[in-house]
Amino acid sequence: MANSEGVIIQSVARAINILECFSGNEKELGISEISDQMQLSKSTIYGLVNTLVFYGYLEQNNENKKYRLGIKLLQLGNIVHKRLNLIDIAKPYCESLSKKYNAGVHLGALYGGKVIYVDKVDSPDSIIVYSQVGKTAPMHCTGVGKSILAYLPEDFVEGKVLNKELIKYTPNTIVTREELLKELESIRQKGYSQDYEEIEFGLRCIAVPIFNAKGEPIAAISVSSPIGKIAEERIEELVVDLKDSALNISKRLGLS
Repeated sequence: MANSEGVIIQSVARAINILECFSGNEKELGISEISDQMQLSKSTIYGLVNTLVFYGYLEQNNENKKYRLGIKLLQLGNIVHKRLNLIDIAKPYCESLSKKYNAGVHLGALYGGKVIYVDKVDSPDSIIVYSQVGKTAPMHCTGVGKSILAYLPEDFVEGKVLNKELIKYTPNTIVTREELLKELESIRQKGYSQDYEEIEFGLRCIAVPIFNAKGEPIAAISVSSPIGKIAEERIEELVVDLKDSALNISKRLGLS
């Protein structure tokens, strides 16, 4: 068997087709059910299924003797998941936002009770000095930090942030429990966070969270610029672009 790109091995193709039989609502299938779907004899299916079981791509339920997808597929899936890492996926969106708004763009990831800057795209005339790739930052007064924190469980907020002193960096820094909880509720309602000179004088930052396949906030993308550099009438457009970028990144990470 051949196609325009080369030879197709029939037995391998059939084995792949068997695995794809499990992509529907049926989590477990017997030999007869697979045979019906594939329109192949039971003896042919039995040999292919046994081979897939031997290599871990299928496993048999000892109670009903039916087959289900095996652990080997999970192992391979984890390899693919690691390859599709956050930085590679987010990079084009960061660059696009930086170019459109002539501003700095940060990608921050959750790191214990802090955020760590894992990538950064500077604008030509950037004056932002606080952030550096690899540097950690507090969650209570950064755009990326607050946007992630707003969607984390209450016990995380209590145990990792509120049980410590909220350090004051500027007169605008939130330093009380009540203020921070109120801010996080506002972020959840709006879908984005804002740092308005809370960690660095003269800096405004707007951020949107990024979620993994489980719907957990693991990172955030932000646009940062000197106050007044981005016209106020463009902020609404910026928020929309940030939300679209964050959603696309989240979907690439497996969010459905």
